[in-house]
Amino acid sequence: MNYHDPVDRELKQILKSKTQDLVIPDAVQLAVGNALSSLSEQNVKKRYALKRWRWAAAVIALCFVLGTVSIFTVPTFAEMLRSLFAKDNPDIGLLRAQELGLVHNPHIKVKDEGYTLVIDEAVADPTRVTIALQLFDKKGNHDRDKLVLGDANKITIKDDKGNAVGSMYDMGYTSDFYYMVAFFSEPLQTDKITIEGDIGSLGQRNEPLIEGNWDFSFDIDMKEANRQTKIEKLSGSYTTPHGMTVTLKRLTRMVQGVRFEMETELDNKAMARSPRDLWENQMLSFHFETIEKKEIHSVNPRKKGYMDSLMTSDHRVIGNGKMRWSYTFKYLPEHEPYRFVLDGYSVAEMDGSRICFRPSELTEPKAFKILNDKVELVGTSLEKSQSGDGTYETAVSFYGEIENETRHEEWKVYDSAGKQYDVSKRGVSSFVNTLADNWTEGFISMGDRKTQQPYEFRIPGLDQIPEELTLVREVVDKRYKDPDWSVLLK
Repeated sequence: MNYHDPVDRELKQILKSKTQDLVIPDAVQLAVGNALSSLSEQNVKKRYALKRWRWAAAVIALCFVLGTVSIFTVPTFAEMLRSLFAKDNPDIGLLRAQELGLVHNPHIKVKDEGYTLVIDEAVADPTRVTIALQLFDKKGNHDRDKLVLGDANKITIKDDKGNAVGSMYDMGYTSDFYYMVAFFSEPLQTDKITIEGDIGSLGQRNEPLIEGNWDFSFDIDMKEANRQTKIEKLSGSYTTPHGMTVTLKRLTRMVQGVRFEMETELDNKAMARSPRDLWENQMLSFHFETIEKKEIHSVNPRKKGYMDSLMTSDHRVIGNGKMRWSYTFKYLPEHEPYRFVLDGYSVAEMDGSRICFRPSELTEPKAFKILNDKVELVGTSLEKSQSGDGTYETAVSFYGEIENETRHEEWKVYDSAGKQYDVSKRGVSSFVNTLADNWTEGFISMGDRKTQQPYEFRIPGLDQIPEELTLVREVVDKRYKDPDWSVLLK
């Protein structure tokens, strides 16, 4: 830009006068400067055209500065918005709340024992409640570690009838404030909520506590957030080759999230494999993708580096063999079509697979295959009991590559005399052989071969190693990954 031009001096003076009271981040100043300096005079031949173009540019730059600063100078949510914009899944719910004017300032400022608790921002809708809480010490610095929620300190949410409907916890994410949040698996049905803080002590458990009173309470009107809630009926039903029928039900769009609901039902053959209440132990795997097959969100995949914006999920029994499932996401497309894809599911089923071995013969690893799962035993030893009572128990060390799930499986062990013992497991597990473009491939690796840290079956009550041991997987968390079904959602 030619700074000897009187027009330029006028524009510069206007921008300076309009922004002198604002703290403009360096990134914003640089962006505005680059935008103005890129206006080439060589492409403008007439003097008056140049002047009009400069004035238009000034207006655009000023709007950009004011609009950007309105986000970046928000005292606490600003850092979170900046950091979330850098990720694959920004918090669109918070941005929508800001656009709709649903970011409330409760003007909370409570001071005691030299510490001041401040809340200047809160967002609420039927999906979740979010508040930005700051705690300043005597020097005016925000202390990110003094406030610990638990038995002594609680932040409770109540509906318009005074019933407690949730409690808040710290999500972390930023060093500038405590990011307090509460999620609701069932959308709130209330015109008003009250957020009550019962804060009586500050400090970590390993340091002297500071006793005081930082209690607070404020209301948030939910009427406008409720008016923004929209319900969309869904259609589509499919029965898998192994007897599960999946039926899509509805979408509930709220300010801060989208609730997706479906139902499942097992047929008689599937129920016979999961007697009593075993069938209630289930998990669904699915994802959403654009028409161009670009991933939007995934739930319980084995995909490497999957997209995740799931805020909360819930499922409950609604009949014999029938379950109702709900998942709340930060975002699902609203104005363009996308696709729901069922990737798989798991159900706890009776198994009975057996692994028999002689501990004395485990001088080298011994491999077993049960269903599609591989278990490699590497040793047996006596270890101090995990109960801490000074007794000993038998530990069987192993590595595994598990095709099925492990959350709901059940094991028993029998010694040489046929006596039965309960079994617990201890160790680390991770997904291996996963792919970036596939939602179902890969195994659960039990134990870490790289650090030579095997997984363990722990057998309380077995305080001497018997001549022979038999491990029985009585219940398998059976994984089915062969559904071939998707639904176009518009």
